Amino acid sequence: MNTFQVIVVGAGHAGIEAALAAARLGLRTACVTLRLGNVGHLPCNCSIGGPAKGHLAREVDALGGQMGVTTDHTLTHIRRVGTGKGPAVQTVRAHVCKVRYPAFMRQVLELEPNLTLLEGHAERVELQSGRVVGLWVEGTLLSAPAVVLTTGTFLNGLCHQGRQQTVAARHGDRAVSALSEFLNGIGVRLRRFKTGTTPRIALGSIDRSRVEALDSEPEAGALSFLHDAPMPERELLPCWQTRTNESTHAILREHLGESAMYSGQIEGVGPRYCPSVEDKIVRFADKESHPIFLEQEEWDGESVYVQGFSTSMPADVQLKALRTIPGLESVEMLRPGYAVEYDVADPLQLDPSLMSHQAEGLFLAGQLNGTSGYEEAAAQGLVAGINAAHLALGQAPVLFGRDRSFIGVMIDDLVTKGVEDPYRMLTARAEHRLLLRHDNADERLTPLARELGLCGDRRWARFETKWDAIASGLAQLRAFTVTTRANPWMEARGWSPIVNRASLFELMRRPGFGLDEAVALARFWDQGGATLSDLGGAPGPVRDQIELAALYEGYIQIQAKTAERARRLDQMPIPSAFSYHALGGLSYESIEKLSRVRPITIGQASRVPGVRPADIALLIGHLRAGRT
Repeated sequence: MNTFQVIVVGAGHAGIEAALAAARLGLRTACVTLRLGNVGHLPCNCSIGGPAKGHLAREVDALGGQMGVTTDHTLTHIRRVGTGKGPAVQTVRAHVCKVRYPAFMRQVLELEPNLTLLEGHAERVELQSGRVVGLWVEGTLLSAPAVVLTTGTFLNGLCHQGRQQTVAARHGDRAVSALSEFLNGIGVRLRRFKTGTTPRIALGSIDRSRVEALDSEPEAGALSFLHDAPMPERELLPCWQTRTNESTHAILREHLGESAMYSGQIEGVGPRYCPSVEDKIVRFADKESHPIFLEQEEWDGESVYVQGFSTSMPADVQLKALRTIPGLESVEMLRPGYAVEYDVADPLQLDPSLMSHQAEGLFLAGQLNGTSGYEEAAAQGLVAGINAAHLALGQAPVLFGRDRSFIGVMIDDLVTKGVEDPYRMLTARAEHRLLLRHDNADERLTPLARELGLCGDRRWARFETKWDAIASGLAQLRAFTVTTRANPWMEARGWSPIVNRASLFELMRRPGFGLDEAVALARFWDQGGATLSDLGGAPGPVRDQIELAALYEGYIQIQAKTAERARRLDQMPIPSAFSYHALGGLSYESIEKLSRVRPITIGQASRVPGVRPADIALLIGHLRAGRT
């Protein structure tokens, strides 16, 4: 049977989340991939999470996605990151087994009742009167009103290693061109981006006495809100740190002209925030060294990923440079690094649901939209899958605001500002990041997941138990008031005295005065009674939320007010057929940019680069007057 409601092309991180979201919403869904054996493949590093990316992974999980659950089961290493900064930045970075992670993902897809996995080459999307009606796969038409393209680096992929070029999407996978031709034919603006990967080296060839071991931190907690702690199938593994040096840099400089990027062979734009090692020595010529992390890719394999050494140098140069690094003097290279160029679609031609302006029912997600990273792809895939399902059901799209999620920040950046190089999520991109913390993603998004039908009873019960305990704890702390009679206890422990009276919640605004101190003071006040004893044994996530709510209350309130003002602008819709040319008084630049982006709200229009505040005020006045 070739009739579906949603078809997803690609089974990488974006495709998996898109297909599962649509299927879990009850729609007959097909996921088409070139090779079933590569479902959930991790072609670059073995990491999930990290700065800002961890926030995205947690949000995907809070919305009922699969990435966090699979990570917790296939975890090989985990560490906290951003611990030297505030809570808005802190998150986790995990490594997974590159054999078990894809196998786990494929099993999840195969067990999903409404999902059919198909192996084949997607050729083009079938349109009628500008609307999607299906997808051609090797001469067979699969019918569906919604198609999600998550093609990663496959569209006209071209791999580079020195002066050697290979038509391929990545190591071992052929590139495709038909979908690029289709997109170009319907008016999608395509351009070339570039990404890269590092050499893989043999674990047994590393001199571990000369590198710094970085052990796992299982206390960092689970990535999924469904779990109290990670549940890896095997023991956690260490990784190691070393550094490049002047000898490394000298070899790279000597052979710079052989680099595919510096020889002019690569035309695509590379990632600004993840440069190749040869790019580092040029852009940061004053640096004597750069950090290198050695990450084990599998529980039982020899392959080690050389994080920080992405390169398109010839293989012999890569090996020569690697052997100058402490601990790698006798290293064996299992596979050289390489760069890959591929086609991306201009995300300015998408609306915030990730549906293309060029065809109703056509959704784009992942690297195809000019992003980099597994987490960015998974988040877009989830959004595209939800909205493809809603379109197929005739329901309104689900949109994510900048004030509620990093997902919303990323999508708004893509569809409003576009991309000049591969987009990477950064905490600095979120103006309300204290509200969008790693730790409260469930509070922000799990109620929406429940409303949509993506949050099962088990997840919802855990959510309610946790946040009921937090609400109860905060209420107790706000209600428990002490007076100057507590000052001997306070001063004996180095705290400044209380003036008149204060609630325990107010005292917890003081740095270092946490929940343990509040419980201890309550016991002193009650002469050893059991007051607040339930809070003393509260689970870690509950304690964390209570302490953060107290310590950062003032800052959170300020950001919440700012976010509310921005939200009001995002709640002012602009009619889809609005003509900016017909509105007298707008600048020519604003007319051109607004007509190109086609923002759906005043808030989005105000964030279009180059649009003047005076033009936004004129547009608001026009819409409020009821004129179109």
